[in-house]
Amino acid sequence: MLSNRKVSPRMSFLAFGAAVGVCAFAGHALANPKIITFDPANSIATYAWSLNDKGVITGFYYDGSGGSTKGFVRKLDGTITTFDHATSEVTAAYGIDAKGRVAGYWSTDDGNFPGFIRSPKGTLTAFWADGSVTGTFPVSMSAASVITGSYYDLYVVPHGFVRTPNGKIKSFDVKNDAYGTSPAAINSANAVTGHWGDADGINHGFLRTSDGTITTFDAAKHATGTFAQGINTAGAIAGYYFDSSSIAHGFTRAADGTFTRFDPSGSTYTYVAGINDNGDVVGYYYDSAGLAHGFVRSNDGSFSTFDVEGATGTFANAINGSGEVVGFYIDSAENYHGFLRKP
Repeated sequence: MLSNRKVSPRMSFLAFGAAVGVCAFAGHALANPKIITFDPANSIATYAWSLNDKGVITGFYYDGSGGSTKGFVRKLDGTITTFDHATSEVTAAYGIDAKGRVAGYWSTDDGNFPGFIRSPKGTLTAFWADGSVTGTFPVSMSAASVITGSYYDLYVVPHGFVRTPNGKIKSFDVKNDAYGTSPAAINSANAVTGHWGDADGINHGFLRTSDGTITTFDAAKHATGTFAQGINTAGAIAGYYFDSSSIAHGFTRAADGTFTRFDPSGSTYTYVAGINDNGDVVGYYYDSAGLAHGFVRSNDGSFSTFDVEGATGTFANAINGSGEVVGFYIDSAENYHGFLRKP
């Protein structure tokens, strides 16, 4: 289980997958919010990962009664449906589309990790990217059910893929000599963003448009790592980068390639998780005491920071077009729970 220290839980969970296998108005994001907390039954750790514009949430949790990891879907009325593959020890959901289809992966008895799509009726359909040896890991799903993620080859090197609703999968690498291509998000125009590693072990951001054109970038001149995490319909990208002192800062990259760098007041490390079509950015930051707090940064540059009541760490993961935020928090007993922040 993760401790509340200066690391990125988002990075850690994606690493877990590998190891075990713009509008003018954003006022709604800064209104008086209501925070709802939740857990599936028997959960000992809940991670709310994403939500669609209707407010339907997906993620995964650790089942205390059986020790396995299961996926869940939380509907608007608060009803939570849990699911897993019958023979799987690990079922993890990461993306959700406009109709409530969910994308993620599960584990098999032979140690592989196929990707899956779960229909709103509960049917799980497995898929593998060509070249996948150790696993196919979806991480993001557009409203129209186009999926992106990574698959791992024999040498456990990640490669990107895009899967269309008809099941066609296109794999890609940023460069032929890239040491790993790791998509993080896809928008409604099927543009993908994420990061890739070079031969020196430095990570850089990338944008892949629907026609396959790839642009690479770094968020700052002396950045020692750039991690793009979200992309909206207009093509604006949000993420974080590390400076020469290994301190993380947030950034946005406009469709014209212009960068804006930022940190919430009091931040010692800033992690950005996503961006919506209004240009509102969501994430979390660590203060000087090492405690994590959630934030929403509106497209005018103003911040709203927040904590779940009683939390010792609040991690915001995603924001939808209505300004609803999902994520997870740590309580005083170091247990993890899901939350929904409604504007």
